[in-house]
Amino acid sequence: MQKTINRPFSVSGITLHNGTNSNLTVHPASANNGILFRRVDLKISNEKTIIDAKFNNVSDSKLCTTITNKYEISVSTIEHLMSALHGMGIDNANIEVDCNELPILDGSSIEYVNHIETVGIRSLNDEKKFISILRPIAFRMNDSFVKVLPSENFEIDYTISYDHDLIKKQRFNYIFEDSNQFKNLISNCRTFGFKEEVDSLRKKGLIAGGSLDNAIVLDKEGIVNNDKLRQENEFVKHKILDFIGDIYLLGHPVKGAFEIFKGGHRLTHEIMHSIMSDQSNWSLINEEDFRAKKYNNKYYPHSLAASL
Repeated sequence: MQKTINRPFSVSGITLHNGTNSNLTVHPASANNGILFRRVDLKISNEKTIIDAKFNNVSDSKLCTTITNKYEISVSTIEHLMSALHGMGIDNANIEVDCNELPILDGSSIEYVNHIETVGIRSLNDEKKFISILRPIAFRMNDSFVKVLPSENFEIDYTISYDHDLIKKQRFNYIFEDSNQFKNLISNCRTFGFKEEVDSLRKKGLIAGGSLDNAIVLDKEGIVNNDKLRQENEFVKHKILDFIGDIYLLGHPVKGAFEIFKGGHRLTHEIMHSIMSDQSNWSLINEEDFRAKKYNNKYYPHSLAASL
């Protein structure tokens, strides 16, 4: 069944890009509401302040994910909250925020996850629906690519590659099982950056709220932060965290196997457009009907991914 939270919770903190304080409250919502954001700081009609968390509202994906409604009202850096909602199985929520960016918190999704667990989750009187991928789809951009194949599960095979001794090439294969697995494996993995890039962005007036409290920063010697990595492969797992948040902009959980090489926000947004551009690529189905299909000859094994 579809799910929402039991009662509201609030979160406050500095924003990564603007460096201002941001306050948000996540409210329960009824079945088929989806995930909606509302800018409560704007003195205009309520209708104009609502931004639907959908892929076709993505307006920028350079440093984070920004969504904008038809009235040009936007909210950015939504991917960590969206990841928490997706990973914890929340289908419906209304999110009020008092500025145009969500707080970065510690650079992961763990605080959102902890709040969701504290207030609890409740089932609604309507079935959860999934987007079932029906055929292979791929999108390539320079040396980066993302491919998706039909699957009975939500699978992510993610590879990153950096010219840094601490990272080099990291790969992690994540098959979503339940919210506890998401919490323990993915949710506390922090965003990261390289000191020279951080210095360059700050000179341009960007990432004004960035600090060692909300990101892993690396220089040529290693990690600048005093604390250690929280998990093995934390770097690639954070990329998976971002992907889980961004792909939820399809509006439903996905049954599909994704292979991603050197991905990012823009690549995820492009593959969402590719998926939804043709009705023959996907179907909307509930869990019971999906299992009844027995997923016969339409399943493409991972060995075919390289040929796409």
